[in-house]
Amino acid sequence: MITLDHINKIHIMIHINNFIDKIKFFESKNSKDFVMPLREAKNLHNDITKLLLTLQDLQNKEQEDTTVELKGEDW
Repeated sequence: MITLDHINKIHIMIHINNFIDKIKFFESKNSKDFVMPLREAKNLHNDITKLLLTLQDLQNKEQEDTTVELKGEDW
């Protein structure tokens, strides 16, 4: 089942993947320079920022202590 979370993750990667594809294209043409429109650069910046914030959130969740209390009263 596709959830809103999956859609957001895919959307985050769109501009990053576009950037990677352009780099590969220009490398295949042996280009020495690559120019990016400001709008594309801002979109890439936004995707990288979202990705880093998601990573930070995941790391913070991993660091949270989980307390489990087991009682054997009914055994």
